[in-house]
Amino acid sequence: MKKIFLASLFICFIFKGYSQFYLGGQFAYNNTWLLNKQVFAEGPEMDVEASFGHYYGFIAGYYFSDIVGLELNMNVNKVAQKYRGDFKLISITNSDERAYYNSSLVLNTIDFPILLKLGKVAYFELGGIFSLVNKAIYNKTFEEDYSYRIGIYKDIPLYNDFKNVENLDVKYAFKDLGIGAVVGFGANINLIEDALKFNFGLRCNFIITDLEGVNALGYTKDKRPWVSEKETKTFKTNPLYLGLKAGLIYEFN
Repeated sequence: MKKIFLASLFICFIFKGYSQFYLGGQFAYNNTWLLNKQVFAEGPEMDVEASFGHYYGFIAGYYFSDIVGLELNMNVNKVAQKYRGDFKLISITNSDERAYYNSSLVLNTIDFPILLKLGKVAYFELGGIFSLVNKAIYNKTFEEDYSYRIGIYKDIPLYNDFKNVENLDVKYAFKDLGIGAVVGFGANINLIEDALKFNFGLRCNFIITDLEGVNALGYTKDKRPWVSEKETKTFKTNPLYLGLKAGLIYEFN
């Protein structure tokens, strides 16, 4: 009981006479990934390429003391993933001909990070994130017209999927909600003393729950025989986006 009392007294001493509410806006440019072990294990048929996205949104926060605060964001977010792959083509000359394609998947979400802030001028942040999926668009382009050719994928003839795909809505394949973790650090620089501040930092967002979705070929985990029963266990989509963010915040004293 004595320890609880002393701890309460300590917290009250820290927070006494100090509270500060702030609002602001931010923009972030990110290196983005849609992590899927089934894609990573495929080899040349599915390779990921460097991809980038961004988010922008609002900031609302409250500092209980000069070292402890709580912040809520609402961000309009874009996560992109580019792919490149190729298949062996059946040839009467036994030559090593291959069909090459490029594809991409763009996931649009509304994110709600909830963050514990430690420090004020320079800070460390840690918290959780709720991510609402509101759009998913898939594209695929072959480098040549292979529609009259037969390919081989997983030792199975492939002859009817050599078609370009443009702006295909694949939201149906994704779960509506993802839950994850956020970690970052940054600093606030005074533009107007104790009022307007320039905020910048580095933040990493990782959606831990599985969003399912589609792979580099636009296949869901139920696409047989191209995704085997065994592969459904590794067919999981986890967005990861890491980048620099900057914004303005206004403190209400």
